[in-house]
Amino acid sequence: MARNANTDLTNLMELIDEQDDSLFEKISESIIAYGFTAIPYLEDIIENSLDETVQSRVKVLVKEIRTQSLYSELHNWATLDSHDLLKGFFIVSKFQFPDLDEKIVMAKVEALKKEVWLELKQDMTPFEGAKVISKMFFDVKKFSFVLDAGSYFDSLSLNVMLETGKSLPIGFIILYAGIAQRLGLNIYGVNLKEQGFLGYVQPAKSNAIDLKNDLKFYLNPFAEGVFFPKASIYEDLKEKYSDKMEEYTGACENTKLIMQYFEFLQGLYKNVRKPEKSMEISKLIKALEV
Repeated sequence: MARNANTDLTNLMELIDEQDDSLFEKISESIIAYGFTAIPYLEDIIENSLDETVQSRVKVLVKEIRTQSLYSELHNWATLDSHDLLKGFFIVSKFQFPDLDEKIVMAKVEALKKEVWLELKQDMTPFEGAKVISKMFFDVKKFSFVLDAGSYFDSLSLNVMLETGKSLPIGFIILYAGIAQRLGLNIYGVNLKEQGFLGYVQPAKSNAIDLKNDLKFYLNPFAEGVFFPKASIYEDLKEKYSDKMEEYTGACENTKLIMQYFEFLQGLYKNVRKPEKSMEISKLIKALEV
């Protein structure tokens, strides 16, 4: 099949105007099976065809190929590579920017990590380490919240955050935790509904981390790394979610934090009445359910 891929794809492209819906469905399945290999052929049709039906079909095919590919990437990350939170952040950013170059984006991540690392001292406590990250983000790099509602969607992507220094809380939470984890600090997302907190986890005796039971304190990265003992947070949780305390206490896996990101993005799309985007995200969230 690979030897004749160019010829086969060219032939399939010529059948996109097939009038019989059942036949076109089979043609579509064959095109989608080629994955990203088919996209240049489809984009060529978009540029050159004046047939509205063909244009519409091709755009649907491109979207389906991208969604399936993104699903596979997310599932592989969640299954095999979820220890690297920022890799997961890069992958979900491709929902907004499907042609992102991983080398370029992750080089910027590494540059930011190095800047933080240069400020860390070997004998620093977790409290001090977290404050260094907060200082780098908000005092040195001048990261800030995006205020223009029209920019919310793009600003939630890792590449735009690194370029502009602006995002919403969930974006900074993931970037902060991801940089911390790459530097060896056990800082994770938390199960709280309200975004704005992270948790520091310290294993008891073994190296195995119990995210729920080994959480030592919460921190607010937006307030110079201010820390909160578990007791103070739990008291607040009892008032708000007395019947769901178990669900909201403790730190969470990186896959769960990325899921929270998607749920937040999905809510934004619902607010602007884009149900097709919301449905795409629902499909992608399932890739994280491992």
